Amino acid sequence: MRRALWLMVLILVGCGIPVDSEPEVVDLDVAAPPDEEQPTPGDLAAVSMYLVRNDALVHVTRDLPSPPSPHVIFESLLEGVTGPEERANLRSSIPPGTRVIEVRENGSTLHVALSREFAGVGGEEEILAVAQIALTATSIEGVDLVAFELE
Repeated sequence: MRRALWLMVLILVGCGIPVDSEPEVVDLDVAAPPDEEQPTPGDLAAVSMYLVRNDALVHVTRDLPSPPSPHVIFESLLEGVTGPEERANLRSSIPPGTRVIEVRENGSTLHVALSREFAGVGGEEEILAVAQIALTATSIEGVDLVAFELE
């Protein structure tokens, strides 16, 4: 996993996207509104994802139903930012309307098939969108490589 992460860092640095020397921790107040039913402890798992702030990738965690499948993780990522994330000036470079077609594991490789809307982004935004997917995927335990497919 470290090799894949360093490879992604080298790609991002080579493309001019700034990379911090250390991860930036983003504290978000994600308390649910009082009218929402609260899950019982143990029903949620903290999942790593990557979003964008000021054209740089930022690591965040989201609580998803436990145990979260890779498909559920990517559906959450593709839904865009949550209210607290938006208030923290985070955004996604993944084009709106992009859907998860399929996510499957083959050994340490995660195959992520996305809808054609993903191809609607270009330039630096495309690099950031691909990096969001790749870094989120390699945050999943046992995943070292990511293969992309478009509808």
